[in-house]
Amino acid sequence: MAQNIKKTALPLLIFALLLASCASNKKIQPSRLEVEEYDYSIADIASLPAITPDTTRLKYLSSNIKLTLRAEDEKVSLKGKLRIQKDSGIQISIAPLGVAEMVCIEFLPSKVRFINKLEKTYTEVPYTETAIIGLSGINYAVLESIFLNRVFLANGEPAYMGIEDFTQENSQSRYNLAIGKDTPMQYRFTIDKANGYMTSCNGCSRTGENIICDYSEFKDFNGIMFPNMMCISFKGEITLSLDFEHSKLSEKEFKFSPRKLNSSYSKQTIEDFLYSI
Repeated sequence: MAQNIKKTALPLLIFALLLASCASNKKIQPSRLEVEEYDYSIADIASLPAITPDTTRLKYLSSNIKLTLRAEDEKVSLKGKLRIQKDSGIQISIAPLGVAEMVCIEFLPSKVRFINKLEKTYTEVPYTETAIIGLSGINYAVLESIFLNRVFLANGEPAYMGIEDFTQENSQSRYNLAIGKDTPMQYRFTIDKANGYMTSCNGCSRTGENIICDYSEFKDFNGIMFPNMMCISFKGEITLSLDFEHSKLSEKEFKFSPRKLNSSYSKQTIEDFLYSI
C-alpha cells in the first residue's frame, strides 16, 4: 500500500511543482536560441506534413499511456489514459495499478486542476499565476499543440497561419524553424527533411526556464503520422521529465468535461496541496 501511495504522490508532486508559484530567489541564467536567418522557400516549408493545415485535423485524441516521470533522483512508471478535445481540454488520468484512477490532472483553457482521489483533495491554478508555464508565456493552446505534435506560433496558433514569421537554420537532414524572438518564450522546431515530421520542440524563456519536447516512433494514425513516444522535459530551478508511450490511439468523438467532484472533496491552495503530498 505504501508503494501505491508513493506512486500516487510523485506524479502529483511533479505536476504541482511544474506549475506552482515559486518563492525561491535562485537566479537562473537566461539564454536565448541562436538561429541564423536563411533564405528559404516559404512554399517548401508550408508543404511539410508538420506544417500543413492537416495537422489541425485531429479534434479528439484518446489513448492508453505508460507514463514515466522523473524528478531529481526519483523515477516512477505508471499506467493511465490521455484524452484531448481540441480547444476544450487535456485530461491525464493515472491509475498506478492500471485499474482504479487515483490521480487526475486537467489542463483547461484557463486553468490547471490537480485531483487527488486518494485524499479527496483538489486545487486549481490559473496559467498566469504559475511558475514555469506562467512566467514563460505558455498557454493552453501551446500545451495542446505540444501534445498533438504540431508546429505552432508563439501564441499557440497553428504554424500555417503565420509561416512567414519563422526564421530558419538550414542543414542537410533537417529544418530548424524558430519563432518568438520578441516574446517571453522563444521556440525552435526541428523537422526531419526526409519525411517532414516534427521530431523536437525546444522552448527557451527570458527568465531561464526551458521546455524540451522530443517525438519518436512515428506510426500511421488514420492517415496522420503520429509519434508513439513523447518526452517532455522542463528545466529551471527544478528539472522534471515526463515520458508518454501511447497505445490504442483513437480519434473517436467524445464529450470532454472536467471531472465532477462531490462535496466530499475539499479545495486547497496550491501551497497546501503541495504540503499535503
